[in-house]
Amino acid sequence: MTFGTLFVLSLIKAFAVVVGLSLNIAGVLTWVDRRQGAILQDRVGPERAVVWIPRRIAQGAVLGPAVLAAVGALALFFFKDAEGAARTTRAVGFSHLAIFVTWFTALLIAGRVRVRGVKSSFDAFIASVGDPRHIFYFGLGAHLLVLGLLAALAGTPAGETARDFLYGAGPFVFAFSALFGAAYAAQRFQHERAGFRLIGMLHPAADGLKTIFKEDFIPPGGDRFLHKIAPFISFFPVLVLLGVVPIGDTLCFGSDEQGRIAFTKLLETVPRDGICPTSVLGTGAPVHAVRLQVLDLNVGILFFFAMAGTGVVGAALAGWASNNKYSLLGGLRAAGQMVSYEVTLGLTLIGALMIYGTVRIDEMVRWQAENAWGIFVQPVAFVLFFAAAIAETKRIPFDLPEGESELVAGYFTEYSGMKFAMFFFSEYVAIVTLAGLTTAVFLGGWHLPFLHRDGIHMAIGDTVIFSQPLTHLTVVLLGVLGFVGKTVALCVLQLFIRWTLPRFRYDQLMKLGWRKLLPAALVNVLVTGLVVLAIQSASVEVQRFMGVLGQLTHLVVAVAGLVGLVLFVRFLLSRAEHQRVLASTSAQFAAAAGGTQTSRMGA
Repeated sequence: MTFGTLFVLSLIKAFAVVVGLSLNIAGVLTWVDRRQGAILQDRVGPERAVVWIPRRIAQGAVLGPAVLAAVGALALFFFKDAEGAARTTRAVGFSHLAIFVTWFTALLIAGRVRVRGVKSSFDAFIASVGDPRHIFYFGLGAHLLVLGLLAALAGTPAGETARDFLYGAGPFVFAFSALFGAAYAAQRFQHERAGFRLIGMLHPAADGLKTIFKEDFIPPGGDRFLHKIAPFISFFPVLVLLGVVPIGDTLCFGSDEQGRIAFTKLLETVPRDGICPTSVLGTGAPVHAVRLQVLDLNVGILFFFAMAGTGVVGAALAGWASNNKYSLLGGLRAAGQMVSYEVTLGLTLIGALMIYGTVRIDEMVRWQAENAWGIFVQPVAFVLFFAAAIAETKRIPFDLPEGESELVAGYFTEYSGMKFAMFFFSEYVAIVTLAGLTTAVFLGGWHLPFLHRDGIHMAIGDTVIFSQPLTHLTVVLLGVLGFVGKTVALCVLQLFIRWTLPRFRYDQLMKLGWRKLLPAALVNVLVTGLVVLAIQSASVEVQRFMGVLGQLTHLVVAVAGLVGLVLFVRFLLSRAEHQRVLASTSAQFAAAAGGTQTSRMGA
């Protein structure tokens, strides 16, 4: 590829990862954090920001995308036929997409009817269904029926007939459901006012916009240059760190007549082994690989820690330049805390590096795809790394550098406007970045159980349980969705920890890092070295048994994922039960909960 093509690709990938993934998830985390805090404190949630849209614009906003989606689906059916694995993939994808759009549209209409009452004969029909949860159960049953039917009839003439039927019916059902839902919404806008709330996320967006116009205050006795540059030193590293973490597998493109990359010629299928074939089968044209990674560095994990360490400088400079004792104490706390837990972060990864045999993050993911996820081969390291990562982001229960009950706001006490927002938002971006690295190193990255580069192959040892070829694009998209899902799950887990645990004392924080986590990391390195030596010197039968164990871990992950999904859906569908707890003071609340335990101060 030419330099210009590489430059444009890098810009696109940087925008997708930094803006599309990191900043968007950080913004959602801000909303979730505020919303959950509002619920816990029994006050009005952040849903007051709304943009009222004129009737015609609102109707066009719902009809336009629906028409484009319907036309695109029908055009794909009429003008671009598919055979083999591509036909099967499109049949499965469009059938499930049609089912989803159908029941989700009906669910939204049913929920709206319950709120405003019956206004038409169709509303009366929807209301006759009863609880809107029944619609969801019906949709879920339809998804499972299609999956079971295709799995049971795979490789038979009846299976090919079912596939062809879904291939043709899916786009039409999808187009009808999308157009009907959009037409229903547009008709309701004829009588109702259209408000754009985006489920309350406009409120944090409005807060961010508001900070632009706030006064930029600099303390009279502070260092003006360092005070201005400190927020940038804190914000820039966390913004670029995710660039070395791959969010998906490599895309393989064909070439044009001059041998240059042709982005319209994405390979239909790729071999299971390797990354991309050297040439297109049958034509001999070269194949170009595009990694879903902004920075493809040979020292990826080392670059991550090198850049992450510069965040300490920003916090320390902010505390020093503010000419404020509270800020200075917060800066010192931040420097001590981040340096201490960076040591643990690095040591916990030593065991993983010994097993993976590389510092390239993409190769770590491929090792986990071929063997077992890092959480199974390094369970202690995962727990230690995750605990140290939370401390590194300086969030509750490790928010000692901020400590509003002790230091007002810590090292950014004297900051306002966008500079304060940069400090505040950098912590949420750091949550996303460390969650992404944890996903890549310990949770398989973009890999999903039994999903290989050529499709789904479920096998234990020599026994093949299920096999389904998929197109190259489908496999890569599923991998990207898997990576994003794991990252979001780790971010939400960190928020749950924030809402659950109280703040440590500073001596407890340092004792945890130096006396507990650091020795445990050293012991984990020692044990890992012994286990690796034992396995390498073992017989062929033992190594083959370890391979079967790795496949069993994938089965465990798949079953656990399905059970977790069912439990999560059940939780979402359960009726909310509000319980008010009255306590005049926090001491009385703690006593009612069983009391608190404290330890003596220690260095």
